Amino acid sequence: MLYDGDIKDKRILLHACCGPCSLGAIEPLLSDGADLTLFFYNPCIINGEFEKRLAALRSVASHYKLPLVVPEHDYSAYLAYAKPHASLPEGGDRCRLCFTDRLCVSAEYAAEHGFDMYTTTLTVSPHKNSKLIFSIAGGFDFGAPFLPRDFKKRDGYLLSCRRAKELDIYRQKFCGCEFSLTASGGDA
Repeated sequence: MLYDGDIKDKRILLHACCGPCSLGAIEPLLSDGADLTLFFYNPCIINGEFEKRLAALRSVASHYKLPLVVPEHDYSAYLAYAKPHASLPEGGDRCRLCFTDRLCVSAEYAAEHGFDMYTTTLTVSPHKNSKLIFSIAGGFDFGAPFLPRDFKKRDGYLLSCRRAKELDIYRQKFCGCEFSLTASGGDA
């Protein structure tokens, strides 16, 4: 279920994959009058990297005075569905499964906690397929609709890079899972 309307004064759960990408989504949403809560559900991110990204997101949340929800990190749950697809290229079925997991849990949390809608920072990255993300998120009907915003548009990715540098926020070089790190050599 997708939402296509005004977001002024709407409570929005923003699934955040990392600090820098959140910077490309927070400012546009706040400027439209949204009431944001950050949601850091990313079981796909390897240990060590997860802690770095969480620390960066905590800095971002503190800077904007936004609440941050951090569910338990269970990398083994991610491996259970992703490992059979380890050899597939970035952007394939492994990524689709990962997006589905993160968006489904975000949708459920948003509905269970009274949010008007939810959205994701995943669309900030030029490496992520926004149409696929919208298609997946539009298929859930837990009660809170998905706000389909392609945050890479209107220079969202450039905003995220610029603001991360200004705020001295850790900026990673891969999506977070061990398979993308292996495939990209750390440059995804």
